[in-house]
Amino acid sequence: MSMYFTPLPSTDDNRYFEGLWARLFGQFIQSAREKAGLEVESAAWLADMCPQEWASIEAGDLLPTSREQLELIAVALDIKWATMASIVAMCRQAWGIQ
Repeated sequence: MSMYFTPLPSTDDNRYFEGLWARLFGQFIQSAREKAGLEVESAAWLADMCPQEWASIEAGDLLPTSREQLELIAVALDIKWATMASIVAMCRQAWGIQ
């Protein structure tokens, strides 16, 4: 028997959990930056973004919206693409992907 699941309608609970996953993604990015020994400003510069954007990603208030942005972050942090893709897959609900 095959079962099909559809995304849940947007509710305050869903937005809460999206925010939770966004904050978790941000914590991964912050941890990787600290492990790389980079300040927010340096990491942002390497990823071609402003420090405020980078800080917003780490806080879970902003998410990269393209593969290119994720690749730039991975390069700035010296993270292999497969690792970044795994982090995104784990936190996919931050982007509303079930």
